[in-house]
Amino acid sequence: MSTNNENGRKICIGIGAYLIVKCILNMVIGGGLDIGGLILAAGLAAVMWAGIQYTNYAVAGILALIALIHLPANISNISSNWIYLIEGLIDIGCAVLLCTFSDIKEHFTNTINVNN
Repeated sequence: MSTNNENGRKICIGIGAYLIVKCILNMVIGGGLDIGGLILAAGLAAVMWAGIQYTNYAVAGILALIALIHLPANISNISSNWIYLIEGLIDIGCAVLLCTFSDIKEHFTNTINVNN
């Protein structure tokens, strides 16, 4: 896929890598295999890599929703859940970047052309 902003694409690839590493870390810490979470993280990373128009808002919404769903449990026992609370804050930060940073928004200008 082409990109209209290389810096925005690099940031999106970094966010995608963070999502995959976060999922693997959560599997190691939590002790369970979360194939669905890994597929979701890889899918979000692929969507960000492709830079299809307006998908940055969808990814940002998913990140914010996941962080907000887990927020009450992470706050209720903060002494043992601090790493998850930090992950949630990073997720919110990534969501804000995806919606507001001009380089990232410029990266998400590709369209799907089915006529080729």
